[in-house]
Order: sequence, then C-alpha cells, then structure tokens
Amino acid sequence: MLTVTIGDIHGMAYKLGRLLDLVHARMAADHPSESFRLVFLGDYVDRGPHSFEILKRLQELQKVGAICLRGNHEDLMIGSCDSAANLNVFLRNGGVETLASLGSSDRLLEAIDWASNLPLTYEDAHRLFVHAGIRPHVPLRQQRPADLLWIRTTFLDHPDPFPKYIVHGHSPTLFLPGASRKPHVLPHRCNLDTGAVYGGPLSAAVFTDERAEPLATITTDANGG
Repeated sequence: MLTVTIGDIHGMAYKLGRLLDLVHARMAADHPSESFRLVFLGDYVDRGPHSFEILKRLQELQKVGAICLRGNHEDLMIGSCDSAANLNVFLRNGGVETLASLGSSDRLLEAIDWASNLPLTYEDAHRLFVHAGIRPHVPLRQQRPADLLWIRTTFLDHPDPFPKYIVHGHSPTLFLPGASRKPHVLPHRCNLDTGAVYGGPLSAAVFTDERAEPLATITTDANGG
C-alpha cells in the first residue's frame, strides 16, 4: 500500500480540494492497481477562511481510513476553553478566523472534542509521521508532546539520521533558507509545509513500503490550481 501525506492546510479548503484531485489523478495514472492511505500532518484550522469545511472533509475521509494527526493549532484550539489567557493565545494565532468559520460555540466544542482524540504520531516500518518533528537524541517512545507539536530549530538544524525517517510539517518552507515553495526532501526527513495559508501551495508526498524517502511529491500552484 502507498501512503500519501499532506502538509499544513490551515483552513484553505480550495487548495485541499485541488490537491486531493491531483493525488487521485496521479494515483490513477501511475499506480492504478495499488491502494493508498492518506495521512494528514495537522494544522487544519486557524488563519485560513474555511476551517469548518476542512474539518468536515477530514472527518469524512477518516471514515474511509485517513489518518489525521494533531498539530499545534489544534492544540491551541483545545486549550482555548481552559482559561482567558489560552483563549487570547488561540485568537492571536488565527483563532479569530476559525471561530468565524465554525460559526457557533456548539461547533467549536465539537471541533475540540474531535481534535482531542487525534494522535500525535503515526508510524510505519520506515517512517515516523508527526506535526513538528522530534528532539534529537531522545528515543521515539520518550518524545514529549510539546516537542512533537512545536519543535523547530533544534530539529530542523539536526544534520544526522534519526531513528526513523521523519515526515513533518509545521515550519513553512517559504520562511526557511531558500524560501522554497516546494517540499524539503532531505535524506533524513521531509517537510511538507509549503505555506498554503501564506500564499504558497499545498503539498503532498507519496511513500512506498520499499524505501523511507518519498517516491514523489505533488503540489498545487500558489492559488490552489
């Protein structure tokens, strides 16, 4: 079975729809006899205009086997009901757009309940799929949730192999050295956050059971085409 992994969506419903169309077209053309699973790396809500539509689409895809991981923005949403301070952090980081899209407190509570049940990682024989990354030199089973959801520099600057190939998002390639609009495919990790909510494309990578690195990447244009 192939694995198709999709980076940070942030409420960009049109780009997600277009990317899924591209994925299905590529699979039909290049792998017509093979099935595939979808793995989403988190950050479905905040900043973009259509968080509610994204959540409904993902919940439908879960029914047919898609795996949705929790991102740090889902974590901010979950914590927004805990205190006024947490609510302010959520709102400052794109929660205003999420609340506008959800449209009611009932939908917010439903979204929080859904997000609270999302796993932080997904693992197969070759790879660990995670939102942000892992802390180097810490065994996979001992990684802290805060690092899995939030880590950046310590993880991104690590040049050596990890215990498994790491597939992640969280750090937009638009804002990293080189300002790329394409996924960063490295020998030890793959970054699929290409800044869809910041004017960049939405991206996916195709993985096989035979090797850790992606077989191919699939990317919309900046406008979602």
